[in-house]
Amino acid sequence: MNKASLLKIGGLAVGLGIITWLLVPFLLPVKLPDDFPPLPDLTTASPGLRDLLQKADKEARRKPGSAGAMGKLGMAYQANQFFDQAARAYRIASRLAPNDYQWAYCQASLNEETGNEKEQSKYLQQTLKLKPDYAPALLKLGDSFFKLDRLDQAAHYYELAAKLPDSGAALPGAFGLGRVSARRQDWNKVVETMVPLSQQYSYLLPPYELLQEAYEALGQKAKAVEAQRNGALTKWKVVPPPDDPLNTELVNVSFSSTRLLKEAGLLSRIGRPDRALQVAHRAAQADPADPAIHNFIAHTLLTFFGDQPAAADEALTQLGECLRLRPDDLLPLWSSANDFFKAPKPPAATERLRAIVRQHANAAESHYYLGLAADELGENEEAFTQYQAALKATPNDSAVYNKLGQIYDKAGKVDAAITHFQKSVQLNTLNTGARLNLSVALLQKGNYPQALNELNDLLRLTPYDAAAHFCMGFAYLDTKRPDEAVPRFREGLRYKPDDADAHYGLGSALAMQQKRDDATAELREALRLRPNFPAAQETLRRLEQGTSK
Repeated sequence: MNKASLLKIGGLAVGLGIITWLLVPFLLPVKLPDDFPPLPDLTTASPGLRDLLQKADKEARRKPGSAGAMGKLGMAYQANQFFDQAARAYRIASRLAPNDYQWAYCQASLNEETGNEKEQSKYLQQTLKLKPDYAPALLKLGDSFFKLDRLDQAAHYYELAAKLPDSGAALPGAFGLGRVSARRQDWNKVVETMVPLSQQYSYLLPPYELLQEAYEALGQKAKAVEAQRNGALTKWKVVPPPDDPLNTELVNVSFSSTRLLKEAGLLSRIGRPDRALQVAHRAAQADPADPAIHNFIAHTLLTFFGDQPAAADEALTQLGECLRLRPDDLLPLWSSANDFFKAPKPPAATERLRAIVRQHANAAESHYYLGLAADELGENEEAFTQYQAALKATPNDSAVYNKLGQIYDKAGKVDAAITHFQKSVQLNTLNTGARLNLSVALLQKGNYPQALNELNDLLRLTPYDAAAHFCMGFAYLDTKRPDEAVPRFREGLRYKPDDADAHYGLGSALAMQQKRDDATAELREALRLRPNFPAAQETLRRLEQGTSK
């Protein structure tokens, strides 16, 4: 036999060997661990869930010695609330790869989800033995000890998390340390920790809340008020957690509407509405018959994207589906209607909402929202009729009196407007909108002392109300009190810096103080914000010409 033939035979043998090696797992029975999780009954499962679990089960059966395949199987089960099967799969993965931290962390996560705090803590500590710098485990263990009031241990883990570079754990770790100090009533330490945190994350509410509590405990009332004011300007209401790869994987493979809606809610609270809507839509696909999901989508769209016509249209579609699924529960309708009117809407969207409300015209609440719709569409007589009907149904409704007062004010009937605004405030002293409207109406009548009293009361309730500060600034300006007007305009501009009228008012007050350069800068800012602003143009012209107003 020649050399070429030998080479061909050798190559063929090698090829057959490789093929045989590849086919062995399919041709020979594979020994599964005794505790391998049985595939659950998927008869009633959705096609997507059935396909996911069958594929994960098949892969794990094909590779029973692979910790990765077993772990993926566990994640698929946990994500879809098959907790017993998930526990078995994670235990096998952990046996196969005892030095891999992620399988200990998976078991900690599973025990957290099933409410077994003792086992959760055990597996978190095991995770950190294998990977001491794993941020999610450090923070969860800190939280666990904090709940148990074991503050030294909690502080230890929070501090480790806070020192991790580029992990997303610095913020929640530092905030955790602040919470520990507050629990210990070490208020100076709270201030020391939270001041730099509030400066670095000025958009986040919780640090300001801790600062307010600390300053109040220390008797520093002015600083407590300042912390409250700054907190009112924040957009995020919870401290965002660091990225958690396991949570991301669980969400990605979940067909559980409960898990998905919970995740969407968290994303919404930490200022990620786009991602929240993506996850919520997946929840709707998983359980299209759950009205709470459609209500969440509608609320999120109106809250974060209410000024976008396409978002308003989708929100109304989602609201309609929510009401179809649960026709006896009208709370989502009234809640969505409140959200709807917080930003101007196209007439077509307003008509759609009105049509939905009219389907429930027998409900007492309907008249108020039909009045809001008519107001939005400029139908003053219809709005007045609906508000009157609302008042018959709910005679002590502060909001209705406020709306009637606005209609009278638009019609030039200021005395009637004042009467209704006063009634609104009397019925609800916390109705700040009515109190502001009352102040403006009183200023129209030239009743400056009473208007200023109302504005002072309003600012005691909501010291960060920009409109109230501006209104007071103009009241002082009209009464030739620029020294009092200037700080009011400046304070209001802290909360609403892009208000052209306020910059004009501040410029005018500064001009009265003979502060020409400062006045000019404010008037130019007013014109930048609103180029067609005749009053600002005229005042600036007079300043530049050196003439008095």
